[in-house]
Amino acid sequence: MHSRLSGNRSDQNTTATKARVALISLRFRPAFVSHLVAFAKAFQELGLEVEFIVDLAYERFPDLKIIAPITPYSSLATANDYTYALFANVSLRNQRLARQLKHGGTRILYLYHEPRHPSSTLAFFRDAGFYSGIFGSLAHVVSVSMLKLADRVILPSKHAAAVYRQRDVRHNSAAFCVPLLFDDEARAVSTDKAVSRKYFSYVGAICHSHGFDHFLGFMRESFIKRWNIEFLIASHHSLPPSVLRDPVIAANLDKIKVRCGRPLQNEEINRYYAESFGIWNVYRTSMQSGVLPKAFMFGTPVVASETGSFTEFVRDRVNGRFALPADVEGIRAAVDDFRERTDTYAANCRTTFLETFFYKANLSELERVLK
Repeated sequence: MHSRLSGNRSDQNTTATKARVALISLRFRPAFVSHLVAFAKAFQELGLEVEFIVDLAYERFPDLKIIAPITPYSSLATANDYTYALFANVSLRNQRLARQLKHGGTRILYLYHEPRHPSSTLAFFRDAGFYSGIFGSLAHVVSVSMLKLADRVILPSKHAAAVYRQRDVRHNSAAFCVPLLFDDEARAVSTDKAVSRKYFSYVGAICHSHGFDHFLGFMRESFIKRWNIEFLIASHHSLPPSVLRDPVIAANLDKIKVRCGRPLQNEEINRYYAESFGIWNVYRTSMQSGVLPKAFMFGTPVVASETGSFTEFVRDRVNGRFALPADVEGIRAAVDDFRERTDTYAANCRTTFLETFFYKANLSELERVLK
């Protein structure tokens, strides 16, 4: 595993002025729009010419085509002369395209978000949930072939790197840590007092590993005890019908804003972060939450579990609070703290984002990856 070293950008720019990089996502995930945009801008600042090769569903998001040309995935994509190709997420089509590009001399970079922890199968399925466990197992099998093909593997956290060393380093030792990258999207959304921070929000996949059942439990308890908290649930997943059949929740729908069941445009999801005084990150398992950097981007603190990479980035009572998933009173204390010290938390969260997840803060790390 490579150590963190500073790069020499002037030398790299001299050699990479005419280099071309393809940013590839062959399985559509709305959250990856932000990552693709950030990597594109970072590579452009390092002097590379950028192009996207993506699933057709990404064409609904104008953010990409503003920055660089988009080539829909097809066999024609390999006719281009790319110096580098960064594969941004797991896809069954990755291996075929990667082999074709590598045969033409392209250097393959693989962004490996979720290394599989070498724990027992029972423990993994308990934490991730049955369906997420099945998907995680299949994703790991698919990823192994990409690890073997890649010239460089990019891991999103020190925790992910530690897990990688335990299981997957034998497939590829050329691994680097680079946090999930984002542009500063808060510039396009007002985060001053004109935007009312009124929600405690659950944003992202509705699943067992993200503790959605515990979020519902906290929400029910707050209604029963009249804690005067408004909630927001935003996800491309549909809200399970059983949620609305719950009599306590059904009686308090005026206190819940639900935006579920469709891909959310980036501008829309950003508005929800800006309107939240706190974000749920009390997950059962995570190598690196994409919700965490977005929350910090908009000055919004998180309630997080002390698992995965959260302890790397969350500072208790500074940019967030730690709590156990079922600790209703502890989560309530965090919510009250966020509402009482909104401005202080907002400033600290913005500092964390700009120093850790903003693409401009990671140019030297990317430079090392390219070298």
